Amino acid sequence: MKIKELEQFFEKLALKITTPVQIYLTGGIAALYWGGRRPTVDLDFALQADANWDEISKILIEQGEREGIPLEFTEDISRWGMVGFGDFKKGAKLFKQWGEFQVYFLDPIIWSVGKMNRYTGDDIADMVAVFKKQKIDAKKAIQIWSQAFLESPRSTELGLFKKKVLDFLSHSGPKIWGPSFDSKKSALKFCQLISRH
Repeated sequence: MKIKELEQFFEKLALKITTPVQIYLTGGIAALYWGGRRPTVDLDFALQADANWDEISKILIEQGEREGIPLEFTEDISRWGMVGFGDFKKGAKLFKQWGEFQVYFLDPIIWSVGKMNRYTGDDIADMVAVFKKQKIDAKKAIQIWSQAFLESPRSTELGLFKKKVLDFLSHSGPKIWGPSFDSKKSALKFCQLISRH
């Protein structure tokens, strides 16, 4: 899917949905928008609606099936992983608006929390590409990741999330922030921020 095709998909939906709706895109399409290179065929997003959530959901699913676009959505995407960022709408960028139908992309760092949860080779490549393209500040990323960690319920996943962050800082940090990037200092900062948990 290309960004133009995404726009056309939601433009058609906006003709059918007349109540206020906000879509917050994440996953592969957000990676593509923010500077990733991998193609994607599905759409992952949060659906926020003032009323008739089930009815709007049905319209979305039917449109996706007609166009052969797999959709996965929920009201609160912060609950998709064991570690989530509660205020996922913070810093989201408005992509397009048709009347009261609004489509946003998650902020790149908040989007990366979901990528960090899965942490496959493709997820790591997406984060590196997006962070480089958007010139993401390392300190801000560490702040958001630590906040997501602290907001999340205690579980074995927290230890795994910590390991993933430390691995990313060590192996991917220099690719994003240059050879002078101090991964050990950044890792220590992350550990200090989450030590209250």
